[in-house]
Amino acid sequence: MTCTALRSLSLAIAAVLATPGLALAQSTADDATTLDAVQVQAPIPKDTGTATKTATSLKEIPQSISVVTSRDLQDRGLHAVDEAMWYVAGASGGVYGLDTRSEWLLVRGFQPARYLDGLALPTGTWSGQTRIEPYGMERIEVLKGPSSVNYGAMPPGGLVNYVTKRPDADMAKEVEVQVGSDDMKQVAFDIGGALNDSGTLLYRLTGLARNSDNVVDYIHDDRYYFAPALTWKPDEANELTVLARWQKADTKNGAGFLPAVGTLLPNPNGQIKPSLYTGEPDSNDYVKTIAAIGYDFRHDFGGDTVFKQNVRFEDSKVDPTVMVLPFGYLGDNRTLYRYTWSIKEDAKTFGIDNNMQWRFKTGAAEHTVLAGVDYRRLETDYHYGFGFNATGLDAFNPVYGTMPGLVPTFTGSTAQTTGQLGVYLQDQIKIDNWLLTIGGRQDWVGTDTNGSHQSDDKFSGRVGVTYLFDNGIAPYASWGQSFEVVGGTEAPQRGGKAFDPTTGEQVEVGVKYQPASGNVLFTAAAYEIRQNNVAVIDPDYLSYTIQQGQYRSRGVELEGRWNIARNLSLYGAYAYIDSEVTRTTDPTMLGKQIPLQPEHSASLGGDFTLTTGALSGLGFGAGVRYVGDHYGDAANAWQAPSHTLFDASVHYDISDWRFQVNVQNLSDKEYISTCNSADWCYYGYPRTVTATVRYAW
Repeated sequence: MTCTALRSLSLAIAAVLATPGLALAQSTADDATTLDAVQVQAPIPKDTGTATKTATSLKEIPQSISVVTSRDLQDRGLHAVDEAMWYVAGASGGVYGLDTRSEWLLVRGFQPARYLDGLALPTGTWSGQTRIEPYGMERIEVLKGPSSVNYGAMPPGGLVNYVTKRPDADMAKEVEVQVGSDDMKQVAFDIGGALNDSGTLLYRLTGLARNSDNVVDYIHDDRYYFAPALTWKPDEANELTVLARWQKADTKNGAGFLPAVGTLLPNPNGQIKPSLYTGEPDSNDYVKTIAAIGYDFRHDFGGDTVFKQNVRFEDSKVDPTVMVLPFGYLGDNRTLYRYTWSIKEDAKTFGIDNNMQWRFKTGAAEHTVLAGVDYRRLETDYHYGFGFNATGLDAFNPVYGTMPGLVPTFTGSTAQTTGQLGVYLQDQIKIDNWLLTIGGRQDWVGTDTNGSHQSDDKFSGRVGVTYLFDNGIAPYASWGQSFEVVGGTEAPQRGGKAFDPTTGEQVEVGVKYQPASGNVLFTAAAYEIRQNNVAVIDPDYLSYTIQQGQYRSRGVELEGRWNIARNLSLYGAYAYIDSEVTRTTDPTMLGKQIPLQPEHSASLGGDFTLTTGALSGLGFGAGVRYVGDHYGDAANAWQAPSHTLFDASVHYDISDWRFQVNVQNLSDKEYISTCNSADWCYYGYPRTVTATVRYAW
């Protein structure tokens, strides 16, 4: 981070402090000018169920994990999970800039696995990066590093687990209205509670409707979300929660994929505007609909023996569409060459996780044993087609309507079914202040692609040790593994052998600090990940790949949240990631950085709210984010420069109301998020302003 950026950061934090979330202030008629009795500081999470599938304190997890709460999402005025990653150490969001279709995340240099309530989300061609509606989430947990022991096949960087809102008898009901940049209008509600006097039947309804334009011409960003949930708890031993979800994204393709000359580099014709739409107004539609239903069931047998079952079926459809997309200039540094790409996809996924938990003692050791069997199945039906007779487009004076009435034409398809069966066993052993976490898992994966079958099986392990000091300090060390199925075969001349799974291995050491008061949570971690069996270009048969590659990612992460006073809180993160190619068939690629991953990134923010006097309930916020320079391509030929962005907020709580304004990229800094090549560069997030009125009761 530059000295100028550091000075700006210090001034910003000294002037106004931004919060990850403040409780809705509620005053009474007799006490309208003070919030002394109100807790306005940001909540700091204390436990997690993602890392071990058991309710475990964050400081007892021998692995780095970050939690973004629903209050963080609301009070930062976030509309995408990409944005939630901006203040998480070691994670990146929106690496290709603002994309109304998808989320593009990185964790420790790798795209993470994406889970919802502990079950895998679809990983199809277009369903794999589906935007999850943040308003429907109770929290987002980012588990860093290999985690195949409890979840099976996944990348080595870790996973992001979205936890949906559940019925709660004591929940605060709310309705909110938002307006903002690009003519954004949004209405959302979250209501629930008991359906009967005994409280054995609970419900929750969460919904959202949004209509918005975009910084890019012709692109709209309309969303619809509805999630009913019902909990039946006839007694303390049994609990069943049914979760349903329906969401629709109605937007367009046509942003990004711009030439470097005119964005990253100078162009004699000028600078391409971030608002340039590269498609055709009557094409490029992108409509995705998702419907899902499932349940969580828990039965307590007594004697510290608990059975849990988690099930979900999900169907994700992308409507047939034809996209007109650019691919560099026609030779004049002005006219964009364009082609057409027709797509449609239907992805169905089913997941079930069964596990039994036992708590018992053997001598001085306290055991929490988890044994489980899970299964997931993904069916994708993807159709595509390309056309190369599209008309060009003047990037500096665009004229549309030269290609009316485009109809999708499909020339190819991929039908794929993947099934994974896993058996896992874990033991958390506590002896005095020592905690040993050990686990193992065996997976069997079968993949059928257009009639071709591939079978893989893999064992994964994890060992971690933590020492719990009485003052809240918890140093730890851990080792873990991951694997990920790689489809395809090597060159026929080499025998045409199916690819082995890509494997990952991580060693991590760190320390966490969270005292009994819960007002502080600090994590420091150092790690090294090695990913093996990476498919790289075959030097002898260039149209094929061969598994001879290895990536290494090592780094240091610092992350903390501190409620300094009842009305003052700070949060911050820093990550240093040294990533490189350590083995490859191409000597020129040795030592190259992993694409999209900056070496340095940092963020800092805080919050201050007045709690007494005539302005009681008025709060201010500011935050700053720094992203270092990074390469967008494997050859490290195209580097996007570093950028520093500022966020700000002001909010006012009175009675049951909250009035709030959030600004991201306060100075409206224009920057390039990344460049994949000379033909494809992407602008970063512009300034966005969101005004919110929320009523809670």
